[in-house]
Amino acid sequence: MAVPSCSPPVRLRLAVLGLAAALAFAPAAASADGIVLKVFGGSSLDVLAPRQAPDEQKKIQQAVFDGFLKSHPEVSAIEWDAQGPQSGSLQRMMTAKLAGQEIDLVACPAFWVNGAYVRRGLLKPIGEEIKPFAANIDPISLDAFTNGGKVYGVPISTLSTSTVFYNADLFKKLGIPVPPSYDDLKAAVPKLKAAGVIPMLHQGANAPLWPMWFFETLAQASGDAVGVTQTNLAGKTRFDDPVDVEAFRLIKQWVDDGILSKDSLSVDQEGMRAAFASGKSAMYYGGTWEVPSLKESVKSFTWGVFAFPKMPGTPGAPRHGGGADNGICLSSSIPAEKVKPALDFVAYLSQPAVARLYLEPEEPIATSIKGVEGIDTPYARDLRATAFPNTIKFLDWIWPSEVATATASAIAGVVGGTLSPEDAAKSVQTTFQTLVDDGNWPPKD
Repeated sequence: MAVPSCSPPVRLRLAVLGLAAALAFAPAAASADGIVLKVFGGSSLDVLAPRQAPDEQKKIQQAVFDGFLKSHPEVSAIEWDAQGPQSGSLQRMMTAKLAGQEIDLVACPAFWVNGAYVRRGLLKPIGEEIKPFAANIDPISLDAFTNGGKVYGVPISTLSTSTVFYNADLFKKLGIPVPPSYDDLKAAVPKLKAAGVIPMLHQGANAPLWPMWFFETLAQASGDAVGVTQTNLAGKTRFDDPVDVEAFRLIKQWVDDGILSKDSLSVDQEGMRAAFASGKSAMYYGGTWEVPSLKESVKSFTWGVFAFPKMPGTPGAPRHGGGADNGICLSSSIPAEKVKPALDFVAYLSQPAVARLYLEPEEPIATSIKGVEGIDTPYARDLRATAFPNTIKFLDWIWPSEVATATASAIAGVVGGTLSPEDAAKSVQTTFQTLVDDGNWPPKD
């Protein structure tokens, strides 16, 4: 779900939920004595329970703080400073560091951890330190915050995956199989167009969400999207190798076959949602962060989900981007005397009883904390049965952010017909090579 992100980095992926007002919370009765833990978030979504209305989010966060402060009298206050849009997260973080702002803990979206924060030396590895409470954490979720074999954060969020949302009533009326194969979707195009319905729209004007398509197609083109990405970044393979070119070609096939509309290039998030809710489009591809919007806006028909289908002739099985979007990380500049209480707070947030306070209001399909279960609805059961078992790490949680931006631009060119798959892949390789030549890759230890 992607960002320079989307992401979908949440990352920009949770940006599709709508940005809350900028928030910076601290307990009202903060004492001048004792330790004050300072938590920094790059955007207003880098908070506990980010999907909640501001007032409700504040109550949830305060309840979490109060429980910790009661059991840790050596800490007098927790100040959680999270403001601004996600697109400005890195700039806000770097500005704070250059200004010498004290940061003990970082509310760290997985996208920024892997794409920028680790590379810039902003975080401290905590693999050994979290072992006493690692049993509370879903291991796959922890992988989203593992970079170069080192753990940099603890996931404290709902889990996302990617899926296709569809108009179930329309599919039934037109006799379109569910779940459909790719050939079923191709065959359905004339029926949908005859009914005056756009087969599929994407929020193409929101560029950071385009790479989600590449995550799917590279998995099928290569059989191991994460492995290919890692060897590309290590310089052992290239971003313009045949499998990467094929991934771009497979995206183009959705357009050439009439399933994905070129009109997507001018459609933003709200336009995509509105077209689906009004019955003007039959499908859109996105992430589980779309569910709250669907529940609120779709009133005239039943919607459902199905996994991104396997495309004809591809060697790899379908794999869908996802994982734990948000975590809590230790700042590399944390004063030594604050390390223990900061880690105590991280451990506290991983306790199931505490995690329920900030995760259950989100109505999660799945979570990063063991013992906090997902909701029991048909779509949630379908996703847990089909999409989640085949979910892999979003590739923009591995790419440097510059590669994520270049990939988004390249996909838009392919969809619009201004770039060939070959030229699209070359543009990404050129961006990556510039990072290497300028000494900005690989990350410094």
